[in-house]
Amino acid sequence: MKKQIALLILALIAMTVPAMAQKKHGGNDREKMWKEMQEFKLKYLAQEMELKDDQQARFVELYKQMTAEKRRLFRQTRELDQRMRDAKDASDAEYAEVSAAITAAKEKDAEIEKAYDAKFSQFLSPKQIFRMKAAEEKFRGKIMELKHKKKR
Repeated sequence: MKKQIALLILALIAMTVPAMAQKKHGGNDREKMWKEMQEFKLKYLAQEMELKDDQQARFVELYKQMTAEKRRLFRQTRELDQRMRDAKDASDAEYAEVSAAITAAKEKDAEIEKAYDAKFSQFLSPKQIFRMKAAEEKFRGKIMELKHKKKR
């Protein structure tokens, strides 16, 4: 049963990624697709972590908070990165500043994760937290795999 749910989720993801690529990437379409992907991811993580019913609602709420914090952080960093990529005559000082900002964002990401690990540990076992991290990596890998298949 567990593997069937995982396969179902991955199949749904497989259908969502190509649909996303076919659209013009308007703001609403991209946001809608992202929200759908998050819902699939949350279901997948909950399954992989073997969450009990009483844990699931707390996990989803807290995970969404964590994701929102990380998303804001990396949105700002991506904007800086894109400006530098588009800049024709950026100085070494500007490149150094953006590089430092990217490094700082990675450090902040680690701080966010550590803070949320402490919050998760209030109602999840260490094994469940470990499984969450492993499932996140597996999920990212599957998404990347689907993106690469789509490019071929």
